[in-house]
Amino acid sequence: LVAVTEATTNSIFHGNQSDKSKNVFVYIECSSKNILSFVIKDEGRGFDFDNVPDPTAPENIEKPFGRGIFLMKNLSDKVIFSNGGSTVMIQFSI
Repeated sequence: LVAVTEATTNSIFHGNQSDKSKNVFVYIECSSKNILSFVIKDEGRGFDFDNVPDPTAPENIEKPFGRGIFLMKNLSDKVIFSNGGSTVMIQFSI
């Protein structure tokens, strides 16, 4: 729940820049391989998901933001960004 909530919140605030005219799409799929996938897609420009600051680094540890992707990656089995960062797939083995 936390990982999916973080992805959705990031899509609303960072991806769509809180623009009420833009949508966030959430898709859910349970595969026959016992993998539960959530795909969250926004209408924003995306971001450089390969260059996200490490929230556990000493210079970032006390910042009140910047932990969303860290949480997604550590609370799920797999996180895959696509479409320039405007789409994220979060997978859980069930």
